[in-house]
Amino acid sequence: MGFRTGLIIGSTSFLLGTLAIHWTADHLILWQTPVTHDSLRTAHVYYQNTMVDMSANFSKALHGVGLIGALLLISKALGGRESNWLFDGASLFLFGASGVLYYQKVVPSLRSLPPMSSSGRSGTVDARDATFTPLREIASSHAVLAVALVGVILLQSGQYYSERLAERERIEEDEARIRRRQRRREQEEKEKAKRLGNQGTSSAVAS
Repeated sequence: MGFRTGLIIGSTSFLLGTLAIHWTADHLILWQTPVTHDSLRTAHVYYQNTMVDMSANFSKALHGVGLIGALLLISKALGGRESNWLFDGASLFLFGASGVLYYQKVVPSLRSLPPMSSSGRSGTVDARDATFTPLREIASSHAVLAVALVGVILLQSGQYYSERLAERERIEEDEARIRRRQRRREQEEKEKAKRLGNQGTSSAVAS
């Protein structure tokens, strides 16, 4: 696997891993039916402590990894091969769309996350709840981001295997061409030896 492809898959996997960490809160909002106030409080505390109060260093690391992945994809897409435009172009689109979705949906929802009510309410959460709406936006955006990043990994892996397959076919064609040349040369040598043998026989008969 190429160095740039390995770095792209590694950076994308890192970003995908950070989304997997959020699953502990996201599944309470997206996949639990019905959503209860206890689940809402758990998800709110998680996002308040994990993302809103996230350390500046970790935030910079996420941005740095994302920037590295985007730059590597751009450099690969401009590499000149036809497969680069197919696989790297699609990967770059998914990567860019993920960045737009993160800054247009996740970041504003985190900033608009209201303080959790101190009342110990229980039961089902109203879909119009002021706390539930941004949490649902965050969770659904994370699900879409995960699908997009998995798509990037699959495209890069598909490009690697397609290039390996093309390289193997090229080697097999070269080997077959060499074998044909060898057989042609052997055949020519046999015909030459046969002609020389016939000439020697004719000379002996004539003498």
